[in-house]
This record gives sequence, C-alpha cells and structure tokens, in this order.
Amino acid sequence: MEKLKTEAKPKRKLNLENLSENLLVVFVILCPVFDIISFVFRNTFNTSISPSTILRPIIPLIVIIDLFIKSKHKLRMFIVALIYGIYALAHLLLFNTANTGFSYSNVVHEMQYVMNYTFMIIILFVYAYVFKDKDKSKLQRAVISSVSIYIASILLSIITNTSSTTYIEGTGLKGWFESGNSISAVLTLSIFVLLSTTDKEYRKIIIGEIIIMGIFLCMLIGTRVGLFGFVIALVAFVFAEIVGKLISNNKVNKKFVACGIIAIVAVVAVVGVVGSNTLERRKHLKDIEGDIVDTSTNEQAHITGSLMEIKQKIDNGEIEDTYMNEAQKKSVLELYDIANKWNISNNDQRMQQLIYNTLLVKNQANPLLIIFGNGYMNQFRELVLEMDIPAFLFNFGIVGFLLYFGPFLAIFIYGLYFGIKRFKNIDREYIMYVLGIGLAFAISVFSGYVFFNMSTSTMIAVICALLINKIFYIKQQCKS
Repeated sequence: MEKLKTEAKPKRKLNLENLSENLLVVFVILCPVFDIISFVFRNTFNTSISPSTILRPIIPLIVIIDLFIKSKHKLRMFIVALIYGIYALAHLLLFNTANTGFSYSNVVHEMQYVMNYTFMIIILFVYAYVFKDKDKSKLQRAVISSVSIYIASILLSIITNTSSTTYIEGTGLKGWFESGNSISAVLTLSIFVLLSTTDKEYRKIIIGEIIIMGIFLCMLIGTRVGLFGFVIALVAFVFAEIVGKLISNNKVNKKFVACGIIAIVAVVAVVGVVGSNTLERRKHLKDIEGDIVDTSTNEQAHITGSLMEIKQKIDNGEIEDTYMNEAQKKSVLELYDIANKWNISNNDQRMQQLIYNTLLVKNQANPLLIIFGNGYMNQFRELVLEMDIPAFLFNFGIVGFLLYFGPFLAIFIYGLYFGIKRFKNIDREYIMYVLGIGLAFAISVFSGYVFFNMSTSTMIAVICALLINKIFYIKQQCKS
C-alpha cells in the first residue's frame, strides 16, 4: 500500500510592506473619534487628561519606529531627534527662569505644548515620507471617511440636543468637540482635499459632505474661520479649475466652475437673508464693548477688564516684583497706550495678545529668550498668544520657529517654487494643495490654535504629503 504523501503547507507570513501606509490611513479616519472621546471624557470627569492623550500617539510612534528600523539613515534621524530634545530641554529651563506669578501656568503645562509640537513634526514627517511615492487615493479616501464621521457626529449631537455651544454666552453649535475654531479649521482644510479628489465613485458623497459642511460652517458654528474659510475654499476651487485648465490648454469645465460660483452666491444669499451665528456673535461682541470703562478717562476701555485692573495696580505701585517683573509691567503700560492710540476694541484679544507679546520680547531684550523662547504659558491668561505662527517666533524663539514651523514653511515655499518652475505641468489638484497650505497659515495667524490641535495639524500634514506626492509624480512624468 502506497504511503500517503503529505505536502507541507507554506507558512503564512504577515505582510508588513504596507503597514505604515495602512496605519496612517487609519489614523486619519480615527481623528474625529479621538476628538470626541477627549471632549466627552474631559467634560464628564472635569479633567485635562483623556484616553485620547494616550491612544492618539500610538499609531504615529509605531510608524516612526518602523521607519527608523528600516531606514538607512538612522544616524541622521537620531541627530534630528537629539536636536529637538536639546531644544526642548533648553526651552523648559529658560521657561522656569522667566516664570512669575503673572504667568498663566507652570512648566508641566509648557511641556505639554512642546510635546504636542514635536509630535506634530513626527506626523508631518511620517505622512510626507510614507506617501511620497504611494497611491494617494488611499489618503484621499481616508479624509472622505474622516469627514463623514465628523458630519455624522455633529448631526447626531444636534438631533439629540447634546451639542456644546461654541461660545460661553451660548452662541453657535460645535457638536462634541472642544474648540469651535479647531473643528472649523479641520473641516475647511478638508475641503481642499475633497475637491482635489478625482475618483468619480466618491463624487456624490463629496458633494453631499460639502453641502452639509457649508450649512454647518456658514450658519451654525458661529466662527469666522467657518464662514469665511468655506467661502475661500470655494473661491480657491473655482480659481484652481480655471487656471489649471488654462495651463494645460484644455477647455475649462464650465459645469464645475458654474457649480462653484452658484455655491458661493448661495452662501452669501442664505447668510444675508436667513442669518448666521457668526454674524450674531459679531453683533454680541459689538454690543458688550461699552461694558468695560477706563476709569482714568471715563470712556470705553481699549483693553480687557482684567488688564485694566492690572494696569491701574501698576500705576498705583500695588504690584510686587515677584508677581510681575519690570519687562511685563512696562509691556502692559505700553499695550494700554497703543490700544488707546489705535482705538482697538477691548474684546479684540488676539490683537492685544500680539501687541503685548511683541512688546515683551523688546522689553526683555534677552538673547537667550529670543533664541529659545520666553515661554508660551509665561503670559497672563488673556495674553497667551493664540496665533500659532507669531507664538512660534515669540514664545518658542527663533530656534522653536525653525523647528516647529520651518518644515511646513519649507514645503509651502518649495511647492510655490516647483509650481512656478514646472508651470506647464501643474493642474487643479496641485494648485488646491498649495492654496490649502496657504490658508492653513492664514488661519493660524488670524485665528490660532491650528497647529496645536492634533486633528488640524494632521490635516495640514496630509495636504503637505499629497503636495509632495504630486511633485514626485510630476518629476517622474517629466523623466519619462
């Protein structure tokens, strides 16, 4: 009897080739989930820590470790990590020297910002590196899925009457998210990816998402980022379509352009006729301007009420040196003079923050603080600089500006340079990515809390990665 021969089954190997790519796709999709968990947990248990704080870094850290193991440039990666580590240590040590009773928080809180911005650079690097020459459609579809979760959660919160309000007086709806400006920014920037997607299979979904986002951003949330950002995104789309077609000597897609123009006109008409929570918020701020009075002139004040009290105490010599140093006192007094001279609104805190922080750097006149930063949390609570890009420069110093903002700026500048150099090879998609990064910078200056928010900075990193992917594709096409 013939012996039965058994053939050994080949062992299944786990395909790790696309591990990093797939993990980063999942990370984009999970961003709204992390945001919701963070908001619900913090507001339920009244704590600054949530499960998202621990869960969110896991995927990017796995990817960076995977890339480090596979990389032929381990020494370079180690040196870069060492530079960021040395800067963080120097910044935190100097933070302690400049910390006073006037400061909003302590070194632990400052460390959180340093870690967040360092983590932001890791996210930018892994997306730019992994998707440089990969299929971009996976990343685009991830953004579509992420936006769907954002929209579904917002609609559910409104239907169940559990949405949080955008502003303390009750104006605006922002769903289960911490910051109205941040959710406005991430949705606005996602439009630049959605409108760049050429996959016809998702066209109806994208149109539906943009319509719902338009209603939410322009009428419900109440932020200027949402209202103006949405309109700017549509204008950018029309501009990119026209310019892209003219470059390629193709006929302009009149249907696309017409839809864009109709959408812009519809937004203006609906906001003008029906109204918007953004306009309500502006009206409210205008109405309460007269509530703060400058007792020295018996006229409307041009700085906040808390700053007026501090200014008066400085004038009366009631502030101890341990609470405020001379540079801080001088900066508050100069802020008061400039605010009166320029007739600044007392509720325009961002302008007051920018003026004060500029004056503080001048009055401190400390080379080490200029190089490594005087500390983001070292300012009075109303003077903490919300605008990211000026904060990188003033609060994190020249080195911090280069380390945290420099990589994004470099990608944007190179994108502009390459687009001009290869003008005949770029298209609507390329233009939309460049404009998207540019709008992210504008929002970070005029609004703030853009780069610090992990979901928003992830969306910016995705747009940067898609731009790099497009540049790589154009280079390959030109070679062939």
